[in-house]
Amino acid sequence: MRKLTGLYFLFALLFSFSLLSYAEDATEAENPASYNSNQITHPEWFLKITDWSYFAPARVAMLSSVKIENTADIAYKDIRVRLIFNSSSGPAVGQTIATTQGMLPVTVPPKSADTYLKGGITMGAGKQSYIVSDIQILSATPITD
Repeated sequence: MRKLTGLYFLFALLFSFSLLSYAEDATEAENPASYNSNQITHPEWFLKITDWSYFAPARVAMLSSVKIENTADIAYKDIRVRLIFNSSSGPAVGQTIATTQGMLPVTVPPKSADTYLKGGITMGAGKQSYIVSDIQILSATPITD
């Protein structure tokens, strides 16, 4: 009987130690980035461009009124994007004819959706026959402070 009691005591001790080792650290609760490293390593999973305006005055690609949604618990800045252009005229109508990359110099707060760059930003060369079919987020700088 004594051996069985000692075994139960040992099991209870190990079980309580395992529960304590999984308890949440107070510093992790204060810093949302510490418990989800994907928010730091893969910001493109949490940022989404849902709407934009594009125009090409004098062969310059101008992007304006970009609506960005951030579903992460942390803010991001300096969002690097790729614009994919399709042709709106000629024999290549609807086909991808060019791409360009650039950086959107904005800071997007956590859990937000807002419109940025209302004044516009130059994103490389363009033509009036180009239409932006998609904007892909390549990377962003997480703000963890």
